[in-house]
Amino acid sequence: MAQFLTSSKEISHEYCCTLVKIGEIKPIEGSDFLAVTQVEGRDIVVRKDQVKENDIMFYASNECQLNHDFLSVNNLFEDKTLNINTEIKGYFNKYGRVRMIRLRGVLSMGFLFSIEDMKRWCPKFELDLNVGEDFDTVNGELFVKAYVPPVKEVRHSGTGNKRDKKLKSFDRIIPTEFKFHYDTQQLQRNISRLKPEDSVVISTKVHGTSFICGNVLVKKPIIGGLYDKVFNYLPKFMQWTKEDYDVVYSSRTVIKNKTINNKVSGGYYSQDVWGDYYELLKPFIPQGYTIYGEIVGYLTDSNSMIQKGYDYGCKPGENKLMIYRVTRRVNGETVELNIEEVITFTNCIVDLMSASGMTEESKKIMPYTLLYHGKLSELYDIDTTNHWHENLLELLKNDKNFLMEENEPLCRNKVPREGICLRIDDDVIPECFKLKCLNFLQREAKEVDNGNTDIETEQRY
Repeated sequence: MAQFLTSSKEISHEYCCTLVKIGEIKPIEGSDFLAVTQVEGRDIVVRKDQVKENDIMFYASNECQLNHDFLSVNNLFEDKTLNINTEIKGYFNKYGRVRMIRLRGVLSMGFLFSIEDMKRWCPKFELDLNVGEDFDTVNGELFVKAYVPPVKEVRHSGTGNKRDKKLKSFDRIIPTEFKFHYDTQQLQRNISRLKPEDSVVISTKVHGTSFICGNVLVKKPIIGGLYDKVFNYLPKFMQWTKEDYDVVYSSRTVIKNKTINNKVSGGYYSQDVWGDYYELLKPFIPQGYTIYGEIVGYLTDSNSMIQKGYDYGCKPGENKLMIYRVTRRVNGETVELNIEEVITFTNCIVDLMSASGMTEESKKIMPYTLLYHGKLSELYDIDTTNHWHENLLELLKNDKNFLMEENEPLCRNKVPREGICLRIDDDVIPECFKLKCLNFLQREAKEVDNGNTDIETEQRY
């Protein structure tokens, strides 16, 4: 029997729906019918008469966009003319965006809906998912995706192909050699995977645009010169290659080398800020190594910021790169450098640049902001046998030592810190968990309200 709830190849686990079991429900002072519960570590305001403890429901996080017909049949649009019953007014805008709202002084983050709500839209629906599992497709139809507001001006973001398909589409890329960065998962959703004895790295999450640069094996034309220049335009039977090392660079989702991706555009606002760091770093990346980092500040020689308000000490026209991950190929396998090795690697690049007479240019490499490295059991003095995961998450969300909910001191402008990243030492699976500040999420929501998106969102979707 075919499944009703499935995950498409393009699912984003940050912007999807999840089957959840409702936990403790607490009353809200001053309200007779509203209460608050937590889902994936986030507060959600609910009606006492509609949501009960242990109920099985669906959850959609902030900045999801839900299926139009589902919202219409459940009379959830604020524009009554879009609802089946035009006498009822809901609270979703015409785009079906899940918004952060404040009710009775409590910030509600996300949207809960019932199995009965789903059946109004899909009468044959049968629940075939386990609690905690994600989906973005219902009965073969896309149900939820990341919300991206209408773009006010044309911005170029590459070919538009999905990330996983891109590497296979480039004849000169060897997919095992060059890899895009993995998706960073939300810490709230993965908190149960942590153990007190885990040794972890906690660092500042900076707000910029992703940069990847690797000196890796590729399929290079066997002859240089004119043959190399016209290689991508030749018929397949005339494309003769050999495996050799070359430096490949990309944004989060787009290969930027024109010799590999001949459809690549001029970049965001026609500026290739990624190309600036490719030119800067390619002489210093050893064969087999790939670096992953975040470019912050301004677009080169421009007053436009990479992320609005987040200057990270840069003057207009300036930017910096923070390297947070490094991999190398050893005997056909990809090996992750640990955090001490990443810091040492970064310092070596800075030293090499200075020794080459590039002292000023070396200042563009931003130090890795390590906040904590050690066992989780030693981070806070809390009981590890009684609600440890819940208490750990609450302490991390409000840790002033990590400047959670504070302004970002790395920036001249007064903007909230984005949050923190947490990685487990020697994790068998390369992964990282992010925990964003509530103040940052509120600011981000206001930007989306105004129709503003960032580089990462537009390139992703």
